[in-house]
Amino acid sequence: MTTGRLPFRTWRRAAEIAQAILVLGLPFLRVGGESALRFDVPTLRLHFFGASLAMDEMYPVLAAAIFVTFAFLLLTLVLGRAWCGWACPQTALSDLTAGLDRWRRKGGARAALAWAGMALASAVVSANLVWYFVEPGAFLRGVAAGSLHPVAAGSWAVLGATIFLDLAFLRARFCATACPYARMQGVLFDRHTLLVAYDASRAGDCIDCGACVRCCPTGIDIREGLQMQCIACAECVDACQPIMRKLGRRPDLVGYFFGEPGRPRRLARPAVLAVGALTAASLALLAGTALARTALDLEAQAAPDFAPRRTAEGQAVNAYQVSLENRGREPVALRLELVVRGAPGVRVRLRPEELGLAPGEHRSLRVLAVADGVGAAPRTLRADLGAGPAQGRGPRSSRAVPLVIPAQAERAP
Repeated sequence: MTTGRLPFRTWRRAAEIAQAILVLGLPFLRVGGESALRFDVPTLRLHFFGASLAMDEMYPVLAAAIFVTFAFLLLTLVLGRAWCGWACPQTALSDLTAGLDRWRRKGGARAALAWAGMALASAVVSANLVWYFVEPGAFLRGVAAGSLHPVAAGSWAVLGATIFLDLAFLRARFCATACPYARMQGVLFDRHTLLVAYDASRAGDCIDCGACVRCCPTGIDIREGLQMQCIACAECVDACQPIMRKLGRRPDLVGYFFGEPGRPRRLARPAVLAVGALTAASLALLAGTALARTALDLEAQAAPDFAPRRTAEGQAVNAYQVSLENRGREPVALRLELVVRGAPGVRVRLRPEELGLAPGEHRSLRVLAVADGVGAAPRTLRADLGAGPAQGRGPRSSRAVPLVIPAQAERAP
């Protein structure tokens, strides 16, 4: 078939193959000794391209979810169901196994091979989904040794069975019947959204060959107007355009149009600008939360079982309960310090002053603060207890704590 250009089908297959390589290969890509993308269930940590997030620091994930939501709304408002036809995993899986479906329909030995191929594809795809939660090397070793964890094995089995049933019996019918996104398009679309459409003003050019209907994976007739089942895959465009060219007519009887064919398009419209602004704001929120995150977490409060006291030499002694966690992937050597605000003559020594934390280590300890030169300082001074690298640059964190100056001298440890 010669159309004067590569058909949309070729570009879609290239996009789907690239997606398959990316999705299947990403669990094996390692950054900083860990999977590039994996939520590790045993440790409840999200590994994301070198970053490691604990459950209690998932604010960047929430910000990312908000950004993706608004970006998806913007994509739908402008480009319609381009996601469905070009990037949806359901569509990609159906298209890449279309040959197996054709064999299945022919029966005989080919049908047996098709069933086996679908089962193999389902096993690989479902295992790939599990690899985003279980390190793929450990998964494969467990399968080889017959010692795969029951939860991982059960998840693999359930996902595999679901995907197999989808490939064998649903395929594109899922898009036309069960997909919730398809039912949202009537709310998200407007008169200028990109869609695959039939130019009704040129109905006289149509020879009623039915090519556009026969090739549609969801079984609709594009000539009947915008329909929920349309996934914007452009199969009908590829089927119609060569026929129009052979007849010497304009090839865009069926094609991609921004809104109704023949009407001017308007991209910068109020809805697009509003959703675009929300998308940009959510991206700024994501960037802010990502930049504000530190690999060192510190929590501190005055020790509840220690009364601040003043020694006979005039020193003030306070105690703090401090919790430290190294959320990075490298060990750190830390130095603790207490910076007093509003009293420049006060000098503070901490015990302990230095400590080390292994990657992922959480430690809770008591820290004594001995302050010299308090003199007639106010009874309570604002202070910041901080932790940072003993040498060089690295993660830092601090918390505001009170430094209490008792009036009476008491025996201090």
